[in-house]
Formats: sequence, C-alpha cells, structure tokens
Amino acid sequence: MRFHNVDPSRARPASSMHVSILFTILTSSFSNIRSTYALNADTVMPGDHNHPLIQYPESGIQTDASADPINPGFSKPSYEPEFSSMSRSMIGRTDAQAPLTLQNNQPGVMSIMPGDTQCWMFPRSALGDRSSPATSRIPSSDDLVDFDRMSEEMESRLIGSELKKRQGGDHSLYLTLSVCGQPSATVNNPSGPPPPLELYISQISGDQCPGPNFTGQQGWEPADGGFANYTDTTSGDSYFGVFAPTSSGFSGSYDYEITASIETPYTYYQDFQSLYYLDSDQNSSLLMTTNLTTSNTSISQWMQSGSPFSVFLHPQEDVMITGLLRSYCGLNNSAAIRTMNDIEVGMTTVAGGLPKQQYYVDGLNKSTAYYAVMALESNFSQSGSGNPGGGGTVWQDISFDTKADDNCQLIYNLTFCDDVSYAVPSNANNPTYSNMGALAAFYDNYSAAVYQNFTYSLEQIPCQTTPESQYSLATNCDNCAAAYKQWLCAVTIPRCVDYTSTEPYLQARNVAGNFTNGTMPSTEFGDLTFSAANQSVWFLNSSRVPAIDTTIQPGPYKEILPCIGLCYGIVQNCPASLGFTCPLAGKGQNHSYGYATGGNLTCNIPGAIWGISDASGTRPRSTTMWTVLSIAVVLSAGLVS
Repeated sequence: MRFHNVDPSRARPASSMHVSILFTILTSSFSNIRSTYALNADTVMPGDHNHPLIQYPESGIQTDASADPINPGFSKPSYEPEFSSMSRSMIGRTDAQAPLTLQNNQPGVMSIMPGDTQCWMFPRSALGDRSSPATSRIPSSDDLVDFDRMSEEMESRLIGSELKKRQGGDHSLYLTLSVCGQPSATVNNPSGPPPPLELYISQISGDQCPGPNFTGQQGWEPADGGFANYTDTTSGDSYFGVFAPTSSGFSGSYDYEITASIETPYTYYQDFQSLYYLDSDQNSSLLMTTNLTTSNTSISQWMQSGSPFSVFLHPQEDVMITGLLRSYCGLNNSAAIRTMNDIEVGMTTVAGGLPKQQYYVDGLNKSTAYYAVMALESNFSQSGSGNPGGGGTVWQDISFDTKADDNCQLIYNLTFCDDVSYAVPSNANNPTYSNMGALAAFYDNYSAAVYQNFTYSLEQIPCQTTPESQYSLATNCDNCAAAYKQWLCAVTIPRCVDYTSTEPYLQARNVAGNFTNGTMPSTEFGDLTFSAANQSVWFLNSSRVPAIDTTIQPGPYKEILPCIGLCYGIVQNCPASLGFTCPLAGKGQNHSYGYATGGNLTCNIPGAIWGISDASGTRPRSTTMWTVLSIAVVLSAGLVS
C-alpha cells in the first residue's frame, strides 16, 4: 500500500511487463530422486461460478467487438456477478459520484472508461456480517496456500496516520481489486498493456470518493498485472475509488471486480513461484507444481484431493496479457488456454516422493514462448460471490518455449524408468512410433531389458550376508541397484533438444542422417557438426543406443548429456568386481556427460525438477547415490525393437 498526498498533476505509473557403445560414463553429485507417477486425467476445471455469462435471446452471448490477436474470432463474453443483495444498477457502467455499497464477500462488478473515477463504500453496518464458516477445499499445504499467512502479511502494511489501526471494536478489512478485462489496442504490435487501474482508499467521511483529484491524505495502489489489494482495520465506514487512467493507443473500457471482506481476501495473487516447467516438444508441454506438502501425515490426502489446481496459458507475443497475469478473472476471461479440455492433470510423487500436481498441456504452437500461471478457483469448498476467498488465487507466472523441430517428443508415466518425463528422440513420420504410448514403451522396454541382465550379474555378489562380510561397509547392493537404474535410464533414454539450439553444453547426435523431412544439416545452423570429417566421428554420427537410429530414425538432434555424477555413483555404490569405470576428463567424458551449473538445466538427471529451491527437497543435491554401467553388461542386453 502506498500512502500519498495526491496532487492532480502527478504522473500516474503505468505497468509493463524463460547403451550400445557405453564406454562413455560419468556423474555429478545430486540426490537419488525416486518416485512413481500416478498421473490420470481425473479432473476438469470447475465452471466459473464467479462470472455467469449474460445471455441474450437474440444473439446468444454478448461479446466485445474487438478480436483476440492471438486467437482470431475469439472475443470476451460479458458477465455479471451472482449475488442478490446488490441491485442491478451496480452492474455495468456508472459515472455517478455517490458511492455504491459493497457487502461482505460480494464483488461489485463494473465497467469504467479511461478518465473516470467510480466510488464505493463498505459500511460500518457490514462489519458484523460474517459469512458462514467455510470448509477448506484442499488439505494442509505448508507454504503453497496459506491464507492466514497471506492475511498477516497484508495486515502488516497499514497505510499511515489517517488509516492506522484504531482502538476498540476494530475489524480487519480486506479489499481486493481484480481487472477482468481491459481496453483493446488500436495500434499493431503495442509495446504493452494499457495502464493499470488505480485503487484509492479513505476512511474520512468527507472524502467519500477518493481519487487522483483529491488533495487530502489517502491510500493508493495500482492494479499492476490486473490486481491490487489493501488491508487495514476499521470500526466505521470505508470509502474506495477506482480510477481508470487515460492512454493513447487503446480504446474501450476496463472491466473489474472490487470486493471487501472481513474474513480473508476474496481473491489473491501469490508473489512466489509454485509452478515449474519440465520440458516440451513442438505442440505440448509438461508442467508441475512444487511439493504440495512436506508432511508425511497429509501425503495420502493430497494424492486423493482430485487435482484442485488449474493452469492458464497464453502466448507471450500478445503483450496485452501482461496486464492480467495477476488477476484470476482476467485470465479466466482472456487466456488462450483457460479450460482443462486440452490438459491432462493428476497427482504424482515423482522427484522426491512428495505430492505434486502435474499438467500435460497439448495443442500448443511450435516455436512459441508461453506464459503459464497456476490458479486455484477457491481455497474453500464453495466459490463465487458470498464465499470468503471465493474469487480465485493465482501464483507468479512462469515462461517456457515449445520446440521448433518435430523429432523430439515428450514422454512420461513410464513403468520402469518412472522418473523420465522429458522429450526424447522421435520421428513423427514413423507410423509405429509416432504416438507417445508406443514411443515411451520402446524406450522403457529397452532400459528394462538391460537392467534385467544387470541383475543377473548382481546376483553373483553375496548381498544377503552379514555387514562385515559385504563388499562395503558404506553402501550395499540395494544402493548399487538404485544407482544403476537411475544412470541406465539417463543414458538409454536421451533428453532431446532442437538441433538448431546453440547452447554450449549440448551434444550433437546422428549428424550423418537426414531430418525427418528428408533434408540434411547445413551451414545455416552455424556449426560444423555436419561436415564430412565430423560425420565419421562416432559420438556425432550416431545416438548412444543404436536401436534409436535403426528403429526410431529421428535424424539429427542434440542431447542434454547425463550428469557425470550418475556415473560416479555406480562406481561408488557397486562392487569393484563388476568392473564399472567412468571416462576421464578430456578422454571421452565431455562427449558423454555433462556438468550441473547451479539450478540451470545443463545436464540431465531423470526426476530432477530444475529451478526448485533446495528447501523444497526436489532439487538435485550432493550424494553418492548414482549410477554406472559396464560395457559387458550393456552389450549383453540385446536390442528391443
């Protein structure tokens, strides 16, 4: 909350807004992350109870005349709140200066033209109008959804002497402003969205319509990203003004919701990241939440919670969306993907064994940057008008890009290599392996067959003996098997990246082959991996596993190499009699393994969620639990067709 002596001439802020020949083995130090997918398309985003559509018999849904620049033909529907205690005169435009009355947890929905100020009040008589106790919709969630903490943080932002905490009979007051629609651009390629709405607050009876032209003392908040909030304590009437700044290059009105609550914010924006990008291919992406709990007592509750979180996606080329990224109703009206029809969701314990919600989003455009925003319709069992917290919550947006080439395809939910959830070498023109299920089975079956041969070798080791008789006092056969499996899945299931990518940590593969469209690599890609000399180099002209080139036939691609720690982990955890070794630096290591650099994805560890902080327990950490494989074992496995 900002506190100002407002002068009419002050400038108003505007907001604006990424196997076969396996003698090449290495490893870095990260945690052994194991888990099992339990991904089912088990939910559909509930209907939006906050904004029922206004139906017109002669034309169906009333729409805006302006077309969506990303989705031609789409226009936003009009909507009105579903509450009975407010008159119809409060819905729509008004230029009246007499304040309109808000009731507890009942949003006032209005349209406002640039240059106008609209006035609202929350009367003293509504301070005792508490809503019925609400049942939480989700289990306990340590740091993800903590509305009590949210309220405490907001309440600490009191706004000065005239609005400071009062003595006796005080009630907490939570005011939120959400922009549900905004003016349309009148120019091509606007540099950003229109300026944000501004929220003004007063508790002075003589200032019943606070706004930019009032020279007295008042609170002020811009609705950056489409959201503003204010918290204070009060024992009397409170007055609010919503001002729409003027700006050239835009036409039309803003649509907004303003809501006062004495229990909890009706809608909210969480200014921290809780959604993470795993990988993508040309037309789909895999996203995952952070751990939804770290408490063992609530794991089963979360796994049975029915995937409560939704997600909004929108192409970044439409800069107008940045004006709504913090608004639930704004995204629900304007995001390109705002229903769960193209999204498979489910709960999973991949990457650390703690509950997370996962999203497989299909129907995306290739070579496109997207915003993704995690959302919750309501923290409680009921949503919409009259319900505390019923207006929706959104979290900090993330960015990702879809791939350009068609020979990398996402796979996940594998049976054996259950931590694999990334894009792998593929061929959209291969009739047998063009779909995800068949492609995933090919890689998973191959890895499982190699692992089976490894178990025959491990059975020769006296694992079930006294500790002093085992091959090591520091580790055991179980650790060896786990390390081997994780390494095996990483080297037999390469993580695929566009051949056109120029990141220095990538390794080109199969450069002697043709792309899936029949063309060959050329100098246009700015490297020499396609030259005649390089086409005879084994680590460039083929994949790690020969069956990939002979069966899948992906053509040239680049690989994010397995982390070197995976190789070291096998050497450290398995009996020396199995003969596991890793290549040395400068002698094959740099073409077979990569190195982790902070939280960046510069090498591959199946099951690692890159970018999540160490506190979450899912970011790779130093450990000796890693995997390695001997050439003898690999070559004895045979190929899986």
